[in-house]
Amino acid sequence: MHIVTGAPGAARALIERLLAARAGWATLAPAGCPCCSGRVETQIALARLLRERKPGRVLLELKDEQHLAGIRRALAEWPLARYVEPGRVITLPQDSEIAPEALGA
Repeated sequence: MHIVTGAPGAARALIERLLAARAGWATLAPAGCPCCSGRVETQIALARLLRERKPGRVLLELKDEQHLAGIRRALAEWPLARYVEPGRVITLPQDSEIAPEALGA
């Protein structure tokens, strides 16, 4: 499982490109605060996704990095810790931080 966060819309665009190119991958976009008020809902949604679709990899879309530590704790707790191995965090820069040469411009 990888956590994808960053500029609004950029994470969603990257996830859509990855899912289109790789069969057997899935995504989950937690609503609200995934580590506080929405923690249980996030855990249930992830468990359901894993049970029903059995994806080879899951990309968890996180709106911002302020909830990163909390979502990592939620993934490390029972019962998800038995089924999920957190991978790296993919943090996309704000559009204004991307150098023009990186875009081929």
